[in-house]
Amino acid sequence: MARSQAQSDFVFAAPAPEVIELPEVARAIELPRAEVRTVFASARATKWVLTFVWIVLGVLTLLCAIGPHIPAGE
Repeated sequence: MARSQAQSDFVFAAPAPEVIELPEVARAIELPRAEVRTVFASARATKWVLTFVWIVLGVLTLLCAIGPHIPAGE
């Protein structure tokens, strides 16, 4: 389904960074270039987060329902 122009994920195209040539003595500690693979969460990660949220909400619901009936020990 096509998205409306009013909906935005705040994605923008950044210019490519300039390649900086390091001196020969610094090549030993040069790190590999990082690249963004995706800006979205995977379906598996989303499923785990939503499952965790439902478990926590269930526990909080039980706590609110049972909590007032727990004797205070007085």
